Amino acid sequence: MLRAAGDWLISTETENSNNDHCVLLFDIDGTLIDSQGAGGGALLQAAREQFDRPNIQPVPLHGRTDCGIMSELLENAGIPATSSNLQRLRDAYFDLLPIELQRRGGRVLPGVIELLENLVNDPRCHLGIVTGNMPQSAQLKLEHFKLWDYFRFGAYGHEAPQRRDLCDPAWQSVRDYATQRCNGREIASNVVLIGDTILDVDLAIAMRVRCLAVCTGGSDAHSLASAGADHVAQDLSETENILRWFFSTPDNKTPYPSKEI
Repeated sequence: MLRAAGDWLISTETENSNNDHCVLLFDIDGTLIDSQGAGGGALLQAAREQFDRPNIQPVPLHGRTDCGIMSELLENAGIPATSSNLQRLRDAYFDLLPIELQRRGGRVLPGVIELLENLVNDPRCHLGIVTGNMPQSAQLKLEHFKLWDYFRFGAYGHEAPQRRDLCDPAWQSVRDYATQRCNGREIASNVVLIGDTILDVDLAIAMRVRCLAVCTGGSDAHSLASAGADHVAQDLSETENILRWFFSTPDNKTPYPSKEI
């Protein structure tokens, strides 16, 4: 149940008294950073140069996976989306992305640094990435904005053609992290996905986890709440409120995996 509170739509959950661990899965573009279109610009330039098609037109990017975006970009231009063509496109994109990031500037979005600093210094918190970016492009973007070292695991856009299809890879990344870094202990009783689009909200629903949605990527609060976000904020700057909500008692959501994590 959501109720308005200033810039927040805050759920009526109560504070969690048992100090369970909290797994926090962050989207990148529009949630952590605004790259001023560096990714889309680099990808379009890569496609035009690699395939000598100066008139290739952009395709929708927001909230989608790179796997799906690249295939559609080539197919719309009449170029077969074969594994070799996709590899050519990826290689050129990775070469051009740092140049575009530097050229366009961009910024870390409000509240991100303070929130991540609080989370990374709390031993109950486990920070991961769930993004439409491929691993290389995710790292290039986060390193450019000096955010890469906050995160320990992730699920990426090469693993699924559609955002919702990242459900299984995201859970697998949590399982692998728990096994490798947490001695296999239970850390997934409280999982939150943080994103900025209705596709992020849809993924959280598919994963059966809570979603904190922010309005920094272009979607408004009403749209995100209507899509099913558990909590909506204008941005990540209200650190204390966000931290309190992360550790509030989750609604009755059954995690997606049937086996214990």
